[in-house]
Amino acid sequence: MPMYEYECKTCGKSFELLRRMQQADTDIVCRHCGATTIQRKLSVFASVSKEGHGATTDFSSGGSCSSGLCGCGGGSCSF
Repeated sequence: MPMYEYECKTCGKSFELLRRMQQADTDIVCRHCGATTIQRKLSVFASVSKEGHGATTDFSSGGSCSSGLCGCGGGSCSF
């Protein structure tokens, strides 16, 4: 089961829930204030290289993205 990150629009608190993919956007009650104004946040994931040293993709260095799939529109990123 994937871990999803949510934010309460009433109190502003963020929290994570382990849920089935089919339940990712079903109604949730904020565990902090009890409100139902919850929005799922865009989560990023990191994959570990074979050597076990951090993420295999590092956008902070301003690397090249010739495919355009990283949101740079092709060419060099300036993250």
